[in-house]
Amino acid sequence: MKRLAGFLLVLLLAGGAAVWWYPLAVSPHVQNPHQAAALLEEDAQAGGDGVLFRTEEVDPDEVYRALEARYPFAFSLHATVRPNQTTQLRVEVSRQARQQQAETYAEALAAESITPDMTEEQKLRALHDTLVRICRYDTDTAAQTAPDGASAPFAADGALLDHRAVCAGYGRAYEMLCEAAGIEAIYVASEEMNHGWNAVRIDGQTYFIDCTFDDPVPDRGEYVSDQFFLLTAEELSKTHVWDEAFYEQVLDNLEKENS
Repeated sequence: MKRLAGFLLVLLLAGGAAVWWYPLAVSPHVQNPHQAAALLEEDAQAGGDGVLFRTEEVDPDEVYRALEARYPFAFSLHATVRPNQTTQLRVEVSRQARQQQAETYAEALAAESITPDMTEEQKLRALHDTLVRICRYDTDTAAQTAPDGASAPFAADGALLDHRAVCAGYGRAYEMLCEAAGIEAIYVASEEMNHGWNAVRIDGQTYFIDCTFDDPVPDRGEYVSDQFFLLTAEELSKTHVWDEAFYEQVLDNLEKENS
């Protein structure tokens, strides 16, 4: 009887260990925040409940930066650290129905703005001009001491549906427009400048587009500047500061995923 009891205890302990280690065993290996961001974007698009990662392999802040660069929706990232050396990351999209409405509108705008015979540069310019013409810079939100960064002016729905946004709204709306046109664009955020804009790759070369800086304040209706359209890193660095290496990695990983 004692032997049987001991055997059962071993089985119970082994079962408990399996329950403990199983989530760790099935968690995907990621080598950088960009790979984690790709998995989270896929999960968010599918309406999932989050992704379980090995805790030692993810820094939620860096994953947030990587996901923000490639995902045109405004969102929050929830991190739950578990005792079995795993961390669950879950994306929560702000005003999801409204942002999806903005995405649908972006598809319509892109269809109206570009034609199949356009070069990629011409398409990017047409989308840039469309956004600048329909949106005006939200000086009231920009002047607030502690604005709500999850509100519409910071997202694509503010720029596309309300026609009023700050730089984050312009950047996310432009990313959404490019996605609708089949062009890979990312959102670049600069903590030093408290500002955001976009980057694209054309024939292996990175270029930057700042729709916010190309929209005059006060708004001038149909007038569109091109001073900050398709600038090289060297040209943009005269006025902007950003983590260039990080966003080159974002573009590198997107190219690998699409190759």
